[in-house]
Amino acid sequence: MSIRVTQSSMYNTIVGQMQKSLSAYMESNEQGSSQKKINRPSDDPAGTYRVLMTRDDISDTKQYQSNCDTAEGWLSLADDILGTQLSTAMTKLKSLMEQASTGTTGDQRKLIAEEAREIFGQILNLSNTQFNDKSIFAGQRYDQNAYEQGLALTSWDTDWNSQIGQGNYTIEGASSSSMMVQFVSNGTLGTDALNYRWSKDGGDTWTTESVAAGSRTLVADGVTITMNQNIAVSAADTTLGAGANNGTLVYIRPTAVYQGDDNDPPPEMTVMGGPANLNTSASGVFGNNVLVRMDSTVDLSSTGTSFNYSYSLDSGGTWVTATAQTTGSGTVRLPVPGGYMDMDATAAGTTTIDAGTQVLIHPARANLNLEIMKGTYIAVNNVGKDIFGGYYQGKPAIEGSANLFEVVGEFVSYCENNNQEGCQKSLAAIEAAQQNILSQEARIGGLENRVSLAQDVLSFQRVDQEERLSYTEDIDLTELLAKLTRQQLTYQTVLQSSSMIMQMSLAKYI
Repeated sequence: MSIRVTQSSMYNTIVGQMQKSLSAYMESNEQGSSQKKINRPSDDPAGTYRVLMTRDDISDTKQYQSNCDTAEGWLSLADDILGTQLSTAMTKLKSLMEQASTGTTGDQRKLIAEEAREIFGQILNLSNTQFNDKSIFAGQRYDQNAYEQGLALTSWDTDWNSQIGQGNYTIEGASSSSMMVQFVSNGTLGTDALNYRWSKDGGDTWTTESVAAGSRTLVADGVTITMNQNIAVSAADTTLGAGANNGTLVYIRPTAVYQGDDNDPPPEMTVMGGPANLNTSASGVFGNNVLVRMDSTVDLSSTGTSFNYSYSLDSGGTWVTATAQTTGSGTVRLPVPGGYMDMDATAAGTTTIDAGTQVLIHPARANLNLEIMKGTYIAVNNVGKDIFGGYYQGKPAIEGSANLFEVVGEFVSYCENNNQEGCQKSLAAIEAAQQNILSQEARIGGLENRVSLAQDVLSFQRVDQEERLSYTEDIDLTELLAKLTRQQLTYQTVLQSSSMIMQMSLAKYI
């Protein structure tokens, strides 16, 4: 059956074919202009999804690479400080100790002390090194110096040495040189009235002072020392004969006080609600704060009673419910992520803990962690007290001879007060301090290797991601040129044939 073709239907068909050909041609032209196969989501919905996901991956990789660059800056600077500059200072210091430990005169030791003080100041400056205005040895308190110079005590008296090592004293004031404090009467500081004397020129001249009965405070040239406990003292033989008894002799000498924070356990505990004097503690390794909540009222004096509690790792945003049982002892141990939390109500006057009582476990976190790969974090800063030592929270930060600031501070006082035996002691101690620095340097070197490896992996990963992105969205120019040629020919053909058809008319044949 024949179909009648009207001028209107013929025109509409021709225009539709022309628009279809022109549309395909213009789409190819747009791809050639943008060099992209996908210029809008409708061009390829599945491809658009792959492009967006790949771009997210590339963005993450760029951030990881930026974190690696930052980590490399922190770690390489710390490595240079410990491996080069501090090592040079300690080598020079060891040479001075060797000189002071031999048959050197008192005047020569005072000259050595001046140079040793300069090295002490140099080490103090190195411990306060900053990267981008952030102190690299202060833990997370990087907005301030890691160390400040202060004063500390040294004594060879057994009782005094024990009290000093535990930080059972306070010292206030400042002094440009070390001093000796020597007792000249027997008794107990804090009970008896005692006489003592002090010297700041190596014992050439002395100033006599007294301390009243019941007092534990000593004053020497504006420096105030207060012992926290009563302590026995013995009188020195003030005659300068051979083998004279030094009695109780205390050195006031320089040290460095750590101002940063640490990673030392135990974590801080904050109780919110519950009975007064409720004792809580936590043990384990906690990477983040843990908030623990009692979901039901429980009597810890009962035995075998099950109760519910919850814990949160996001400050109470989400909670995980757990179950525990009472033991009847007034105490209970609750498992939480990273370890355990213990609650002891025996000193609270009541063994009942109400529902809603919350306890925050706040671990010490000195590390400044950067994510160098997905799920991989690295600490780029350092806890200075574990490297340089010094004093922290009122007592030596590192026990024994590995405490660098203590070794150097004591050596300065020994030289300024002409103590050859003390200089020999410092020479033996510097070896342990050097070993500690070497171990810390090795740890930082290992972190640098991890960062370097991560940089290599991220570099290859980024190349792969960019290749996948290019494969998905970038146009193939050779293929596009061939396609454009075909579409141009198609469109010309449609125009030419349409023109010929539209020129046909029945009137020409009547």
